[in-house]
Amino acid sequence: MSADLLTGYLKTTQELAFRIYCTEVPETECRQAHHIQHLAAWDLLGAALMRDFGLRHTVILRKGVEKPTILRDFPHFNVSHCKGLAVCVVGCVPVGIDAEPPRAVRESMIARICTVGEAAWIDGQDDKMYAFSRIWTLKEAYTKFTGEGIRHPFGDLDFSLEGGIRFQHPEAEKLVFFQLLRENSHVISLCVPAHDYDIQIHADGWQLCCQKP
Repeated sequence: MSADLLTGYLKTTQELAFRIYCTEVPETECRQAHHIQHLAAWDLLGAALMRDFGLRHTVILRKGVEKPTILRDFPHFNVSHCKGLAVCVVGCVPVGIDAEPPRAVRESMIARICTVGEAAWIDGQDDKMYAFSRIWTLKEAYTKFTGEGIRHPFGDLDFSLEGGIRFQHPEAEKLVFFQLLRENSHVISLCVPAHDYDIQIHADGWQLCCQKP
């Protein structure tokens, strides 16, 4: 089943800025599980591009490890997939998205990926695996937005989630982050340029968390 979860419109023009779509992927332990998730994400992207931009056929370009783009660099898109879920986002603004279920991680990984403040916040949460996924997906969404991916040291990125999302970074004022949270299930994080957006959430069972002003 696929659904559009979150839509952002530019307040000044009411032009579609971005829309997040997701589809549930049956969980399987087979060797092809990752490939099945990958195909589901790209199939979802094809349907999204047709619905929102009327694109029946397009060319996806990727040079080395750079961020995939559409020929002529418009519209913008990004995809993610994980156990049980595939997501994509399309829009007229640059986008970065990541999705994860709760993740069990070693303390050594938290120390390497998280700042001291992030690690302390995770340690103070009842569901530490879910808390880690919230931090991880924000960092992934940012580095996928910039095109750097995991080449960027995650330990250099600092997020606070006390009462909302706050990004401690020189570029923070140029960006907006959103998180869609489904308790005991998945986290989806989105990074987009800072604009004044009209936001509409469409899916039951998901809670929206926004960046602090």
